[in-house]
Amino acid sequence: MAQSKEQILWQACTDGDLELVKELAKDDSVDVNWVGEDRRDTPLHRASRFGHLEIAKLLLARSEIEVNKGNFGDASPFLVACHYGHKEVVSLLLADPRVDPNKVWENEATPSMQACQEGHKEVLLLLLADPRIDPNKSATDQSTPVWYASQNGHLAVVQHLLASGREIDTQIRSNFNDSTAAEQGRSIGKRTTKPADETEDDFQRRKTNGPLCADLIDEYERDPVGVLHRLRRQSGLREYFIGHLFALVIFHSDNYLTMNERTTDSSKNFFRIATRLPLELQMVLCNRAFGSPKDIVLSRDSEPGFQLLARTTTWRQ
Repeated sequence: MAQSKEQILWQACTDGDLELVKELAKDDSVDVNWVGEDRRDTPLHRASRFGHLEIAKLLLARSEIEVNKGNFGDASPFLVACHYGHKEVVSLLLADPRVDPNKVWENEATPSMQACQEGHKEVLLLLLADPRIDPNKSATDQSTPVWYASQNGHLAVVQHLLASGREIDTQIRSNFNDSTAAEQGRSIGKRTTKPADETEDDFQRRKTNGPLCADLIDEYERDPVGVLHRLRRQSGLREYFIGHLFALVIFHSDNYLTMNERTTDSSKNFFRIATRLPLELQMVLCNRAFGSPKDIVLSRDSEPGFQLLARTTTWRQ
């Protein structure tokens, strides 16, 4: 039996077939909210799951797109993108006013929890910079993003949460086992047998990093200011914040599309060249090409974004 246009679109969004999606997206008779038969995802869910940014843009351009439609577990495309760590799609969806960034999954798990559970620190930083996101929102079992990160031994995620400047409640006790984030991280380190559904790499990461997450959280409880200062000076962490904010400022600049159009030659791509430059030169270049980061961030009504910028970089204002 011949496939319908909706089935073809769904598969094209799964496979990343941009040209086919372009053709089908022009056809107003095609239902872009069609739900797949096997997993009950929409085309936007598929694009979000596999990180197909340009396809997601085409789908969002359709006025009738249901951006917050849930799939089989009531997960939105935004939550799916966070779960799979596709930061470009996450950024695209965050910028769309129709998207609800706080829509939860079936167990009340938030997009932030999914990013922390899977260790997607770049996605997490995008979420932390958005004032709409509550980094302490808990699931039905009272587990929080920092609890998930500690349980899974994602030390870098815990570091970024604590260094973000957002208030992070580490004392919420999960009724999963009546433990705080630190207690759960420490208990993981004592585990001696690998669960059947866990890879050896994941098991070793949890055993090794769980106690480190716990120690960091305990230290944060005793001296939050001291921990923030230490983390901001830590080798690699400061550079990560600067690199991320450089990209964030550019992405939200009014000149983004103009600059991108001028540098279509991949060998001379502005972003590829810029990201290889020393950090201080990146800052100067960004100031000259896009204006003051302070003005850009504040023009987007992102006070938390500006505070993060001011605390973690030496951008010229």
